Amino acid sequence: MARKESRTSLGTVAPELPTAVGLAVALVGSTLLALSLGALAEPLGLGTGFAAGVVREIAAKWAVFAALLGVVCYWERRGLASLGVARMGWRDVAGAILVFVLGAFSFVVTTPLVESLGLESTVTGIETLAGLSLELVVALSLTAAVTEEVFYRAYPIERLTELTGTVWAGAGLTFLLFSLLHVPFWGLGGAIQIGVDALLLTLLYVWRRNLGACILAHALNDVYAFVVIPRFLLEYVG
Repeated sequence: MARKESRTSLGTVAPELPTAVGLAVALVGSTLLALSLGALAEPLGLGTGFAAGVVREIAAKWAVFAALLGVVCYWERRGLASLGVARMGWRDVAGAILVFVLGAFSFVVTTPLVESLGLESTVTGIETLAGLSLELVVALSLTAAVTEEVFYRAYPIERLTELTGTVWAGAGLTFLLFSLLHVPFWGLGGAIQIGVDALLLTLLYVWRRNLGACILAHALNDVYAFVVIPRFLLEYVG
């Protein structure tokens, strides 16, 4: 059955329009906003250091997250279930933990591989993030876990599945875009490593269609990589 047309105060609009806007907001909104805030940082006296850039990125992600929820709830007139929000069962939790474990193991395997190719691994980026305060790194990790799973998994996969009739169109596009967006900070080698984790998260969403499972897996991965390893494991080993 065709989805009902979305209605706004401006009248009736084609149902594809809100979704097209939502996809643009989800896939490129936070990146464009963060870049815009970065360009305005010096003129507005917002700070130009790395920590200030991280704060701007966190703010941009939450602002775009709120905008996307507005599109979903007030323009598409759809509920949070359309974003994969559902009760988590034991399979969802187990799947999230499995993705975290496989993702952590993949970095151990891929780090020497990308370094043997003369590319920088994620180690460089992790060391850079280790220079930030613990509170800021935790905030960045949790922000990425929540917002990026909506931006690059739940919303686009669900909507592109509806538009194309196949789940793999949205899954493939979002996996590729998510990986490429990590190149500027993490480098090509780091983005390849993160791409492995992105693939696991994408498969988890396609399998379970549960946003909470992906958020849990993403949060475990980022907190382990950005908080536990540089602040506790490396210090302990040293």
